[in-house]
Amino acid sequence: MPTGGVSVWEWILAKIFNADALGVVGLLVGIGGLVFAFRQYRDQQKTEKRLEDANKRLREITEQLKSAQEHAASISLALESANAKLEGIQEKTLTIAVSSFPFNLNVLIELINGSEAELAIACDFIGYAMYSNLLTFPTYFESLQRALNRKVKIRLLLYGLDTARQAIGKQLPPEGYLQERESNSCTDYFRRWHSDRVCPNSYDEFRDILLKDEEELVAKLDGVELKVMDHSLLTFVWIVDQTRACVFSFRNDGKDEAGMTFRSKDELIATNFRNVFDSEWKRAAKPIYKGRW
Repeated sequence: MPTGGVSVWEWILAKIFNADALGVVGLLVGIGGLVFAFRQYRDQQKTEKRLEDANKRLREITEQLKSAQEHAASISLALESANAKLEGIQEKTLTIAVSSFPFNLNVLIELINGSEAELAIACDFIGYAMYSNLLTFPTYFESLQRALNRKVKIRLLLYGLDTARQAIGKQLPPEGYLQERESNSCTDYFRRWHSDRVCPNSYDEFRDILLKDEEELVAKLDGVELKVMDHSLLTFVWIVDQTRACVFSFRNDGKDEAGMTFRSKDELIATNFRNVFDSEWKRAAKPIYKGRW
């Protein structure tokens, strides 16, 4: 190594010119190694700095994610609590609006499934929403059959033949039948219930098929008490266990009636509907239209 005031470069030059070729090469390699090592050292320092910064940022992100997860969990718990409170409020609310016709079958199914002793039903057809809600109607009808199997007493007040024909004429007017028979509703109905045929050309034939289907449904409810009315109703009602609860729905004939539906646990409302039902039951007659097609 240089001593006595000799510079590093002077020492290096002296070594180069006084050394053999191998020594020169070794010296050059050594110098190159020092330069390379120095650069590696500098690069390593930079890399370590970048790694340290990255780790720091990763820790910050991890903390942020942890905070976000805790916040999300807190929101989720708050939403669950709010939903539970809303369900409790709804349960305590005596009368609430539910889905309108024909999407009110689920609330009717729930009501029927909860019946213990008696069902009193006043509506146009036992095939209520059979044409308009093909997907849910079978479940609705099965709920009535299950109620019978549980020995629930079922009384049905339905439209008589003439009133039923008039009701179909309002719901599915003859003047719109050419368009109706090309609709998905008609196609799907016949595919579901009459797979061996298509929508008929004649409106009268179409209407009579619907009425025959109604009669077949009634026959499948063995054990029900059935009477028919000679007039239409503005409101249909399903009442369970005397006056425990009811569902009532405004009929959906024509443009001005929207089929709005309500579920009620108000004993006064249920009692009023029950009184009307009992009055109509006394006035109604035994069905006489069987086989008159």
